[in-house]
Amino acid sequence: MTIFETARFALPLLAAGQAHKELFHNEALLLLDFLIHPVVQAVADDPQILSPVAGQSWLVGPSPVAEWSGRSGHIVGWSDGGWHFVKSQESMKIMVIETNQSAVYRDGEWHFIEAINVPVDGAIVDIEARSAIDSILAVLRIATILPQIPSNDSGSG
Repeated sequence: MTIFETARFALPLLAAGQAHKELFHNEALLLLDFLIHPVVQAVADDPQILSPVAGQSWLVGPSPVAEWSGRSGHIVGWSDGGWHFVKSQESMKIMVIETNQSAVYRDGEWHFIEAINVPVDGAIVDIEARSAIDSILAVLRIATILPQIPSNDSGSG
């Protein structure tokens, strides 16, 4: 029997006359649940040190072990049925809760977006330019393109 899958994310497809269609359908829905606005708890290599809750997911780190072996860079989600793997695709974006960072998958690896501080001090202070920069950075943080700066930030000056 041929198992049908979608081309990008290997979501299981139903086939005419297929037995237990609900299993394939439910698997596809679980994977979609992890893919729609993907948020991961953290980057991890060892699933045995985790205490996952259904619906949580992680980004598999560079040296995965146990059930995650060979899945570096994948998004892995937990359900009552165990681990579900999603192979990362070009231009995917995730949010990492532990570090409050966004990451983008480019050229076969995840690139983490670093925080950018607002300008402070300097020989020449242009209040209007700093106000514009502050506004741009605020919008990028709200859109989770840039990570949040801790609230003890000194701000612009």
